[in-house]
Amino acid sequence: MGGAEYPVILDPVAMRALLLGAKTELRRLASSPLAACRPGDRLWVRESCVAARIAGPDGREESAKLRDAGLVVLADGWRRHRHGAGRLGPLPTNRRLIWTPAIQMPRWASRATLVVEAARIEPLRAMGRAQARAEGLRPVCGGLFWRWPPPARGLWRDPVRAFAAMWDRHHATPGTRWCDDPAVVVLAFRLER
Repeated sequence: MGGAEYPVILDPVAMRALLLGAKTELRRLASSPLAACRPGDRLWVRESCVAARIAGPDGREESAKLRDAGLVVLADGWRRHRHGAGRLGPLPTNRRLIWTPAIQMPRWASRATLVVEAARIEPLRAMGRAQARAEGLRPVCGGLFWRWPPPARGLWRDPVRAFAAMWDRHHATPGTRWCDDPAVVVLAFRLER
């Protein structure tokens, strides 16, 4: 197995791209702890979730505190049980549900582990079309337009510009934006479930 383990947060768009097999690279600021990653290291994915437990013999789920949870429900309806099983179910719709931020997701609740195959540091804007694809962007209309997987919206003529728009949504601080061209760690990985 080997290597160190690091948690990494993925939003629903990136997670969907990962599960579809479209996302094979990950970029984070070079100041991130992930800059220490080496081939063979493992990243366990954190996502926002709702803590739940089975309420009775009928298998009904009810909201629970994270420390008492027997399972978590993820944004796409995936259920991850504390004992390791997982299954798809209906999306949570109750407005009173309390969503746990991804940063608080416990290790047992993670449904995906990424095994680092390559790591490098480079300027953010060194990205080309192939790297934008590796981040999860997909061509539509024969490559005339590019888009992220749902739930993201929008079409772009250039995949690099599409990536830049998503990057800036998550990095609005001066020095971290696309136009600032910060140093990033680029991790190429394979998904291990």
